[in-house]
Amino acid sequence: MMKRLAKITVLLGLLGSLAACTNDMGLGDVELSTKVYSKKKKTKKVKKVKKAKKGRQKGDQKLKLIKKYTGFSSPTAMAIDKENNLYVSNWGGDSVTKISSNGEKSKFVTGMSSPAGLAFDKSGNLYVSDYSADVILKVDKNGKKTTFANNLSTPTGISFDKAGNLLVTNRGSDEIVSINPQGKKTIISNKMQTPVGVVEDSQGNLFVTNYGGSVLKIDTNKQVSVFSKGFARPGVGIDITAKGEIIAADNGGDCVRRIAKDGSTEVIADKIGGCVGVRAHNDQLYVSSWSDGAVYVYSLN
Repeated sequence: MMKRLAKITVLLGLLGSLAACTNDMGLGDVELSTKVYSKKKKTKKVKKVKKAKKGRQKGDQKLKLIKKYTGFSSPTAMAIDKENNLYVSNWGGDSVTKISSNGEKSKFVTGMSSPAGLAFDKSGNLYVSDYSADVILKVDKNGKKTTFANNLSTPTGISFDKAGNLLVTNRGSDEIVSINPQGKKTIISNKMQTPVGVVEDSQGNLFVTNYGGSVLKIDTNKQVSVFSKGFARPGVGIDITAKGEIIAADNGGDCVRRIAKDGSTEVIADKIGGCVGVRAHNDQLYVSSWSDGAVYVYSLN
């Protein structure tokens, strides 16, 4: 019995020495607790991803990178005209860059304040949301710009609905605004959470990326509901592929996610620092990266 007590006493002494040594190294209780928390957090994250995969009945399917364009200044949104020319808004460069179908790069329009969203109408005019100036600019095929709508509130992502109205995310006022071809504004919803991107599906439902952390759905009766919470922080980019799949940028996760009908997600492109914009066109997906000042092109096939 005495021998056992002696061993316990020695063991306690060793543990006390180890704790003192740990504190001397600057790894006190807080740091050790942080390490344990990080490990648990990582495990929790893995479980969450597995749950999302189960929802889609398949695992993450990474797309194949086929092309990369560089040299942009905080590229945000992308649009493609009928001649397959690519247009990229340079948030940090106050301009829109045009890349022709044969790869030639040029400045298409300049003199804006933090251009964000891009969208083409049926006549081939390019619309640009001027974030800092609170206006929407209309740019013709020759690069001449005029003001299409003003008195907005930090307009960010834009797109056209099937009726030809321009949908605008009013980030500063938490609204989705519809602007008809004559410039008349109608508030679709003011129940957003820092909206930055919007797109309409074939049934007339709207899907909105909210910088606050979710993707919302506005149905044809203008009822708002949470569609997906599977994002760290959604970005400006949200689009629908030719197959009807919803794809959105996860700015906080440096990746692009495809959203299933049940709201679960799968990562289809990752390791994109500062992932902001996405654009699906034919069989390709265009993704913009603020960290790299680049636009990545992936195959959707």
